[in-house]
Amino acid sequence: MVKNKNNNLSEEDNKLWETVSNKAIKYKKTNRIILNDKAEIKTQPLKEEMQRVVKKKDVLNKTIFTKEETLITNKNNLETLDPKQIPSGISLKQAQDLKKGKLRPEKIYDLHGYTQFRAHNYLNEEIIKCYKRNIRALLIITGKKVGASGAEGVLKKEVPKWLNVSPLREVILMTSWATPRDGGEGALYVLLKRYKEINN
Repeated sequence: MVKNKNNNLSEEDNKLWETVSNKAIKYKKTNRIILNDKAEIKTQPLKEEMQRVVKKKDVLNKTIFTKEETLITNKNNLETLDPKQIPSGISLKQAQDLKKGKLRPEKIYDLHGYTQFRAHNYLNEEIIKCYKRNIRALLIITGKKVGASGAEGVLKKEVPKWLNVSPLREVILMTSWATPRDGGEGALYVLLKRYKEINN
């Protein structure tokens, strides 16, 4: 029975209080709200609930990030192409001919005036077309610098990255910065693999 601490109640109120308090259920501190001796509702502190939601979001974001990482790497773990280096799988003579501009480009792509998005899509389409037609020697003009500050051009930075990821990396044998007559470090020589090399 719960004692009434208010001595100012009338006799009738005291009787009513006794009737109600005799039916009340005394309970310890818990995370449950007791309605009666049979039914109950579990409650979760807001802080715990929010922590669980945050954890779910973290897992989701991590999964998405992992998928994006996979998309920006080449599918077959191919060697990363560096325009300053000679990759494996190519003869020294062929590599030197490309670097010295002796292997003349069959197709030239000038990206001046292109946005980054448009240039990326354009190169993806055109290089795959060339590969399927066995057009192997390409020249891609990116431009060198922007403005008086000498900041490196966006396309000059981005194009070598695009050439190293799918779908382009799988069809490229070698890249090299061009000789001064073809644009120097504002242009790239690209040598594609033979079409049959990929499909065998």
